[in-house]
Amino acid sequence: MLAAREETACSNKFVILRSLAMGGMAEILLARVREPARPERLVVLKRMHRQLAADREYVKMFVDEARIATTLRHPNVVEVYESGEDDGQYYIAMEYLHGHDLRHVLSEMARQHVPMRLANALAITRAVCRGLDYTHERTDASGELLGIVHRDVSPHNVLLTYGGRVKLVDFGIAKTSIQISRTRTGILKGKVAYMSPEQALGEALDRRSDVFCIGILLWEMTTGQWLYRRKSELESLKAVVESDAPLPSTVTSGYPRELEQIVMKTLARKREDRWASAGELGEALSAFAKQRRLDLRPAALSALMSATFRDEVSSWHAARSAGQTLGEHLVATLDGDVSVPVLSERDASNPFSSEDLPTTVVWPQPPAAASSPGWRPTWLSPPTWLSPPKWLQLRRRWLIASAIIAIAALGWLAVELLREHDPTAAVTPSVEPGHEPPTPPMPSSGPELTPATPAAPANAAPTSPPKAPTEVPKEVPKEVPKPGGKGGSSV
Repeated sequence: MLAAREETACSNKFVILRSLAMGGMAEILLARVREPARPERLVVLKRMHRQLAADREYVKMFVDEARIATTLRHPNVVEVYESGEDDGQYYIAMEYLHGHDLRHVLSEMARQHVPMRLANALAITRAVCRGLDYTHERTDASGELLGIVHRDVSPHNVLLTYGGRVKLVDFGIAKTSIQISRTRTGILKGKVAYMSPEQALGEALDRRSDVFCIGILLWEMTTGQWLYRRKSELESLKAVVESDAPLPSTVTSGYPRELEQIVMKTLARKREDRWASAGELGEALSAFAKQRRLDLRPAALSALMSATFRDEVSSWHAARSAGQTLGEHLVATLDGDVSVPVLSERDASNPFSSEDLPTTVVWPQPPAAASSPGWRPTWLSPPTWLSPPKWLQLRRRWLIASAIIAIAALGWLAVELLREHDPTAAVTPSVEPGHEPPTPPMPSSGPELTPATPAAPANAAPTSPPKAPTEVPKEVPKEVPKPGGKGGSSV
């Protein structure tokens, strides 16, 4: 049982407004604190079923969760106010967070075809890293590590508020050195599709098991596909144990190489090859975001929630303008629900439906990409043998540069071909063998005269037989010089 100082009546402190969800072990209730100073302080009560109070094993598990959660105070971890027992029912009172869990957020984004920005995926993952790093480093009064391992890091236990805050919830199956209950041999705790290989094999766990689970979240949010989730829990368990995570670049073209290295180190099958802590993983994501100038502030997540749940946010703003408190607004809004959702183990661990699939990540976000479908079923995707090899998946800037070079080369080749076949180019006259090309006349200062053919000397012997002329000359010499004469007359 809990300590005597914690055994206070739940009904004396809280006013139960309505039921939010029903699980196999406990019921989730929305309540208001009975405090005159803070009359509108809302809390969530996790109250164990009355029929389970007789089972000591269930009681020990519930007490373990309360002992762990009440020692945690961090911006990225849900705050637990108190725990106790009320008329045979054990309860835990924690802060109410106005928002939705990541599973519901991704489901709604897929339904509306709203793409997840890379900055939002990194902001959510970094917040989970910080919350887990805090819990992993928790010590007792003597300074010894408590050895807390969450063991259930999944979209169901990551909550996003409309204000952009990210909180890690549900330490119901967390492992710690102060546990009263012990996991029985052969019993797996956690959601199969979000287990580490050592957790699926039932081996001893440390903080690096939670690091692997963070990698699953990051891989799925940045690719838009399930990693280990299959149609049955047995197939999912087999995939976790035997299958290596594929490279994100083989699933999403243009995936940043630096981010891919971070993700694959997080999903290393050997725990020695992973990040040593969630804090180191968070710092690596921060460095990558800083290099790419990505906005990881809560305001960006708040804009995402406002865009995804536009009707709910507008309804709350209208109610607040009308003077309603958040509690009154929630009661009035939730009263229209026909039934309370049942969180069975099967539904919570394997919600395999097209409406629940995460949406595809788009980065950088184009202006008109918000209307494009974010996810499509596997049977609509082209077969793997049609996808181009990795070496063909070049980045956009290299494709643009290659296109520019190719266009320039084609332009140069076209100019050369046109120059070679230009009809206006000068044609060199052909010269017959044995004939010298005509010599152009030299410029002179006197009047231009027509050159005359000189007469051959009488005593000159021909060196070679003259070639027969092809045409009969029109003019013949009128007078032939006599041999031995003093001079020759001109022709």
